[in-house]
Amino acid sequence: MHKTVLKVGGSNLKSIEDFSRIISLMKTYERPVILVVSAFYGVTDCLEKAVSDESYAGELLEYLHRVHRLVLERYIIDKDRIVRASEELTVCLSALEELLSSKERHQVATINEILSFGEKLSARVIQALLDANAVACRLALPEEIGFVSNQRFYQGSILLKKSSHNLKKHLNADVTWVVPGFYAISEQGKTVLLGRGGTDYSAACLAHCVGASYLDVWKDVEGYLSGDPKIISGVKKISHLSYQEAAELSYFGAKILHPRTIRPLVSKRIQVRLFNPEKHLEPGIRNEATRISYKTTTGKEVIKSVTSDEDVALLKLKGSGVGIKKGILAEVTGAFDKAHINIRSVVTSQTAIHFIFSRTNLQAAKQIVDEINRNLDFDTEIDDDIAWVAAVGQGINQKEGVAARIFTALAKADINVQQIVLGASEVAIYFVVQRKLVSKAVQSIHQEIFNHNNQ
Repeated sequence: MHKTVLKVGGSNLKSIEDFSRIISLMKTYERPVILVVSAFYGVTDCLEKAVSDESYAGELLEYLHRVHRLVLERYIIDKDRIVRASEELTVCLSALEELLSSKERHQVATINEILSFGEKLSARVIQALLDANAVACRLALPEEIGFVSNQRFYQGSILLKKSSHNLKKHLNADVTWVVPGFYAISEQGKTVLLGRGGTDYSAACLAHCVGASYLDVWKDVEGYLSGDPKIISGVKKISHLSYQEAAELSYFGAKILHPRTIRPLVSKRIQVRLFNPEKHLEPGIRNEATRISYKTTTGKEVIKSVTSDEDVALLKLKGSGVGIKKGILAEVTGAFDKAHINIRSVVTSQTAIHFIFSRTNLQAAKQIVDEINRNLDFDTEIDDDIAWVAAVGQGINQKEGVAARIFTALAKADINVQQIVLGASEVAIYFVVQRKLVSKAVQSIHQEIFNHNNQ
């Protein structure tokens, strides 16, 4: 079976010149791989616009035909190949047009199917141009190979055992396969999206299902760094992360990998290799930016990276005994789950329960809690002027003095910490500050941990 699953994201599919790098990249692999692709850059946003704005559908279809046809004509010389690829493109766009004009266009299942067309189009085009440029490959659509998920629309989870059984039958030929990411098919035959950025997760699940040794992720970044270079000077490259470290960094705001990418890889010890094709693409050379594996490494400073996320908001349920009242936490979290609202964090005490959500879910969560609270008589309060900051590194909870250094640095910078969570993870400390102070907070911590000798 295939030993490497390769993922190429939309950030590497921005301009027509990017596809030349994709062709060169694929030729560096000495044996067939499974290539998982995102939509062309910006296409999913356009599809979302067409869902909400019916008048945009015609313009969208013309745009999609033009940009995908342009790639075919640039990289395929054989006219017969162009004709065949164009015909497939037309069939795909016709199916999209039918969905956009249907009476069910605003139903959840139909929206999920509409938004999957960015990857469906991208995979067809990339398969055609690779096959025409000496990289023999075939197209493998999730609905054809049995890449199945539960039916939780927008945020589906792959059914690994069933998908593994199906993929071993359908992907047994020793050729390169091109697979569209971002969606799967439920057992009921519905298209289910895997979340924005879910192509990473698609690729990780495919790697699990076929028993790959490596998941190679090509992105327009230099791998994981000790901080965000947009707001921190003197950041350092991280050559290796454990599964736990990478998962926590993704969860707390580092945008390198989708937060669900790591979990399918752990049981089979599949290594992740991050590459930047623009800077590291040389035939026969594997100069990865960051490697992620089951191994753990602890440096002198313990902390490997400081990250942050401003897309969080706080909902407080307050009152004497609220934290120990029997059944209230289960009732509230059950209601959130039923409404498909993801809880980012929850902290309880005798007098309060604090829930952290993505900001887009805050008002819906507040309505749910207010409804439950009608017969409980507790107080509710929201705070959407927060951000969280996390410090991540193996051994962070065992090394004495690490937390003290972090919070001393914050105190020197006159930053008040509103909430601290230490011990929930073996490799992470996180805390909440005012949103306007988040950049100053990560700068202060990074300076203390990584650059204090340069002061």
